[in-house]
Amino acid sequence: MYKVASRFNGLSVLGKLLLSAIAGTVALSASAEDYPSRPITLVVPFSAGGSTDIQARIVAKGLTEKLHQTVIVENKPGAAGEIGANFVAHANPDGYTILFASISSLVVEPIVNRQAGFDPLKNFAPVSIATDMPFLMVVNCDKGVKDLNQLISGAKAKPGVLNYSSWGYGSAGNLLAEMFKLSTNLDIAHIPFKGESPALMSLLAGDVTTMFTTPVNMPYITSHRICPLAVTGAQRLTKLPDVKTFSEQGVKGMDLNIWFGIVAPAKTPAPIVAKLQSAVVDVVKSPAFTRAIDPLGVTAVGSTPAAFVTRIQSDQALITSINEHGHIKE
Repeated sequence: MYKVASRFNGLSVLGKLLLSAIAGTVALSASAEDYPSRPITLVVPFSAGGSTDIQARIVAKGLTEKLHQTVIVENKPGAAGEIGANFVAHANPDGYTILFASISSLVVEPIVNRQAGFDPLKNFAPVSIATDMPFLMVVNCDKGVKDLNQLISGAKAKPGVLNYSSWGYGSAGNLLAEMFKLSTNLDIAHIPFKGESPALMSLLAGDVTTMFTTPVNMPYITSHRICPLAVTGAQRLTKLPDVKTFSEQGVKGMDLNIWFGIVAPAKTPAPIVAKLQSAVVDVVKSPAFTRAIDPLGVTAVGSTPAAFVTRIQSDQALITSINEHGHIKE
């Protein structure tokens, strides 16, 4: 009698486990099917007004229309993007809290700062690269530097005298400048600031020699306050056809563009990631999005999650090398 009851109880436990698993699968399927059923928070790990924030708001507007749910942009700046990234990494993996990340906040920061608290592939589910942005190396037009070769010659003649500004260690401006220094074997001092705007103001005031900036600052170029010497990437900018790439001017290894994309917390259900990815691609490939980003000088991408993972892995290898030989941390 005891043995029969024991066997019956064992089967009951097994049955309960099976029923629980089936119920969980059904619930997951239903939640993905209904997603999104409430507003989504898109976290930007930088302050409002910068190039990351501007792009995030354009993407959020498109996603709101595509998903028929409000996508709210929430800025959580600080620690080179670490605060916002950690917030999303530890959020509920249900697709309602996602991150508008960049190479600097998602890949560079955990490499240069071992206390960052997150890994881009272990703690996040990459959704899609939204945009790709080239950077311009610029100087104050009043300084009389006419081209890249003149800047390089000046830096070689006066090692350590020339300098560049950036919006902090690990920022895109710092990363690209250190890549340039390694490619040219130059000694150019780094002057970090707490934001892209003060870094640019320092250049405009003539306090620093050069910096890397985005096409977002095109008005300063067209007004001849800053002069572009070269552009990163493999192609010239349509809006600045006379500005040569670094490669065209003999400086190799500067083909890196800065990407911006959306990631969700790790363990976000695959159907939800797929629905988000499809929506992001539809948004960034739309004529409305193209018109909105045109003044920013960025290119729409819209990748698969797998392509995003590959890009992150490739950038991790590159930035690890730069970190070993350059100065992208304090």
